[in-house]
Amino acid sequence: MELSLKELQILRDLDDGSLYASPMLVQQLLRYPGMRNPRLFLSFDVQGKANGYLPVGQAYSDDTYTYVAAMPHSPAISPTYTPGAAQVLKRLRLSYFDTDVVSYEGQFRQEPTASAYGLPREKYLELLSPSRRTDIRRKLAKLSSFSVVPGTLTDIVEARPWLMQVWAERFTPAELLDQDAYARVTISWLAAVQHSGRAILKIDRYQQQGKMVGINCCVLHHYRGRMHCDDYLTWYDPQQASGLGIASAVRNLTDPYLLGSRYNLGNPGLGGTNPRHIYKFNILPPALRLTQAVFDTRALYRQQRAASF
Repeated sequence: MELSLKELQILRDLDDGSLYASPMLVQQLLRYPGMRNPRLFLSFDVQGKANGYLPVGQAYSDDTYTYVAAMPHSPAISPTYTPGAAQVLKRLRLSYFDTDVVSYEGQFRQEPTASAYGLPREKYLELLSPSRRTDIRRKLAKLSSFSVVPGTLTDIVEARPWLMQVWAERFTPAELLDQDAYARVTISWLAAVQHSGRAILKIDRYQQQGKMVGINCCVLHHYRGRMHCDDYLTWYDPQQASGLGIASAVRNLTDPYLLGSRYNLGNPGLGGTNPRHIYKFNILPPALRLTQAVFDTRALYRQQRAASF
């Protein structure tokens, strides 16, 4: 889908400088493969002036509409919204909206997320069970065997085969094709974010003896006065850097330079956790997990269909 000149002008008029307010990124969202019937929902005030917008699409086979905050077919990890999104949903007579493809029949609820405010490492470790604390300390100790230097998007591209090696042990061949497509979409999205100038890509290249064995990428951006650290990926050599995914996540959560920022861990996201990601989700003890409002996306779809007749 390509935005019309009128829609692009509305985006420019409402642009508040935040990451998902970038007209270029909104257009990127609506172009993603797998997004069927993408469109831009708009709301207008009593004078007929646009006061909000929401990019949506039919992302899954059940034909539910969902707000897309990041990449279709992946949990949206950043609890940030487009300008006036709440106004759009108010017009749709819905109280809450989410940033993930979730659906609760007839329910409105708060759902724990894989997000927490950054905090000092020792304070974080105190919140873990003794066994979990021992495990995390062991993984963090392994970080001392790596040197960490700034990386680039090219490094992420070069690390993609390691991701496929790891996933080959977890997915069927058919599922693996979907995961490869997801990896390519992730790289494309990160390139667009970098080009937008709305965020900083914090790319950490983990090395042993000068050779890259892993890569981590976080997107740092501001939203409503708070820094957000969206941890998108850690891809690593499974033979030389096993456990790096957990260790790098804890390293980012407890980064002294990011204390008080909102850390958002990608995969798992909001609205239920894939069984393969439970272990990763649990690096955030319940006492730290932030919640987010979710709503029945099927109800939204039904309202949209009724309004079209």
